Amino acid sequence: MMKKGLFILVLGFLMFLPYKVNAASISVAGTTATGTVGGNITVKVTINESKGLGSWEYSLDYDSSKLQLLSGSTHVVGYVDGEGETTKTYTYSFRVKGTGSTTISVVNTSIAAWDESITSPTDSTTINLVTKQEVVENYSTDNTLKSLDVEGYNLSPEFNKNTTNYTVDLDSDVTKISVKAVANDSSAKISGIGEIEVKEGANTINVLVTAESGAIKTYTIVANVKEKDPIVVKVNDFEFNVVRKKDELKDLIKDYYVDTTIKINDEEIPAYKIETLDLILVALKDSKGNIEFYIYDDGKYTLYQELNGGNLVIHILNDIKKIPSNYKKYKVKINKQEYVVYKLNKDSLYYLVYGENVETGKKGLYLYDSVDKTLQRYYDEEVSTLNHKLQVNSFIILGLIGLIVILLIIFLIALHTKNNIKRNNKREIKRRLKQEKNDFLKD
Repeated sequence: MMKKGLFILVLGFLMFLPYKVNAASISVAGTTATGTVGGNITVKVTINESKGLGSWEYSLDYDSSKLQLLSGSTHVVGYVDGEGETTKTYTYSFRVKGTGSTTISVVNTSIAAWDESITSPTDSTTINLVTKQEVVENYSTDNTLKSLDVEGYNLSPEFNKNTTNYTVDLDSDVTKISVKAVANDSSAKISGIGEIEVKEGANTINVLVTAESGAIKTYTIVANVKEKDPIVVKVNDFEFNVVRKKDELKDLIKDYYVDTTIKINDEEIPAYKIETLDLILVALKDSKGNIEFYIYDDGKYTLYQELNGGNLVIHILNDIKKIPSNYKKYKVKINKQEYVVYKLNKDSLYYLVYGENVETGKKGLYLYDSVDKTLQRYYDEEVSTLNHKLQVNSFIILGLIGLIVILLIIFLIALHTKNNIKRNNKREIKRRLKQEKNDFLKD
């Protein structure tokens, strides 16, 4: 009897102990921590009730001087149609009007669970509102890479974030490579990486890094795929590969190049003929992948150079005998290509060259204006005649100046002599007057 009473006492005590109840909750969350004036922000209100939702009600509170509501209702009343729904979400869109910190909150909440228990939770979110200029000023300008590599191959030179040009040599059977890169700043975006197809010859791959601010830096990789069984020729002790594929030359062909072929090492090679000059051109590639046309003449190769000046194109010929003696030899770059030209002095902007007109085939001296980038015939006889006339005129002018100087000297001497005579006459008159005075006094 005593034990039974003790059990009832303990049971009654346990009934009054507190126990945990899963209450309903409501949350307010913005999709971004910062909003820009003139832009939009999104906020979500989520209601949770693990025991199952019944009905709910709340009001949304915000600062209308800083935010303009675009979508969503500020006063919400809702309910479920059946048991089992535990979550409900409402989405709001605002246009940002002002700057500063703003708070969006839910007030006057009432959530009834399916079992009719009622709770009134609250929540809020704070968003910082700034101008677009403030956002841009805080953008990162870092557009460098932390790493760059071609999987399985070594770049040359070794990677450095400040070096933007690289090469990589690939075997002749390689058709695809994997380019990988990691930005130095996580906010920067990279394009031009991944699996890239390559073909025989030089393949240019540009990896673009765009900083958060929009500044772009380009890293360039030239992937050289070795040629299968290349035809190697020597020009001035340097080795070149004969270009056998026309698609490598499409950017180098001129309108007046006529397609033809020649045989080198018993293989048909694409070549081009300039009919007015009776020249055959073949393309050679150096160890760095650079391609230039060479004049082909019975197994011998000579670099072919053109100079374009407006409507006139000439093939440059290296004939020093045709260059006037008062011109000196210089090396200059025109459109990134090096030329040997002749100038009167190192500061001259006019270049003299000897060549043949691609259109007519006529040979002669040409003057290139490096400022206007134009060519014109250099008429040596007319220039010499003009120089002779200038020299004659100079002698005449010098002679006239000399004659004037001599006449001026004679005039000055005469004037000086005349003045001396006047002075002597005055002295003689004074002497005579003095003598006559003395003689008068004696008498």
